[in-house]
Amino acid sequence: MIPHHPEIKNLAGSVSFFNARLGLKTLGQKEWQRVYNYPELGIGLSHNYLTSRSLGNPTAAYAFLNLPISPASKLKLDLGVHLGLAWGFNPSSPQNQVNLAIGSQCTAYASINLNTKFRIGQNVDFLLSAGGYHYSNGNMAKPNKGINMLGAEAGLRYTLPKSDTELNTASVDPIQKSSSILFFGAYGWKKEVTYSNGFPIGSLSIGYYRTLSHKSRLSTGLDLFLDEGALYYTQEENLLKNKLAAGFFGGHELTFNQFSIVTQIGVYLRNPNPTDPFHYERLGIRYVLAKRIIPSITLKAHEFKVDFVEWGLGLVLWSSTDRK
Repeated sequence: MIPHHPEIKNLAGSVSFFNARLGLKTLGQKEWQRVYNYPELGIGLSHNYLTSRSLGNPTAAYAFLNLPISPASKLKLDLGVHLGLAWGFNPSSPQNQVNLAIGSQCTAYASINLNTKFRIGQNVDFLLSAGGYHYSNGNMAKPNKGINMLGAEAGLRYTLPKSDTELNTASVDPIQKSSSILFFGAYGWKKEVTYSNGFPIGSLSIGYYRTLSHKSRLSTGLDLFLDEGALYYTQEENLLKNKLAAGFFGGHELTFNQFSIVTQIGVYLRNPNPTDPFHYERLGIRYVLAKRIIPSITLKAHEFKVDFVEWGLGLVLWSSTDRK
């Protein structure tokens, strides 16, 4: 457990955890599976024994995706991405002031790992993995310094006998580059200080998106934020101008057919909150429904510390493919 903040140095130290996963190896029946060299996907359950009773011993349920990064090499490596929910924390309270990391019983869970495997028997592999693990409640409760861990795993995997379905090795058709204009609206909730009332948050975003390949899409645009939490610091009158922030962003999306992982960096054009830096980040996931509607869950952050969770919905206003 990494002491990434001075107030949680006393909680740092060695931890142990157990992971169980049930996965499926894709066979290329969909084009995106061939684009990513037949990744594995599935669900998992993790139980953690942390450094202090004041933190609790959380359990996380998550979905995972393992992306092969060296399919032609003798040493098989893949990148594992896990996203889910965790529960079982002993949250910070007046009776539990040792825990200055987590202020809620439930949090989001995320990890990213580099994995390899070695065959040791028929249908049995020895697994090795190393990476980072993170717990956070998205600033919906204070404190929210979060828990960051670096670690390694060793384990066994049993593979069921192969099905009769053959691996689809058909070539992937080249993608035609295209452009679109997307609009997003989102709502959120955050706390500014421990034991205080929460503040509602809203955001509007419009951007130009350029699809470059089966895996990649670039974006640029404008954000508008309605942040009532700014009034806590400025003590200004409750007027729109005292709560309204605006920014310019650029970003990238890693795309898996309709699903995408969003990363963006923005710069404020105006921001009434004096405690924020001049820039912000956004990280999240989106999914396209019926080619027009885009449910979205993203984290808006400052210096990679979560400001709030954006629960949003997007709309494709225009696409260059509409004319074809």
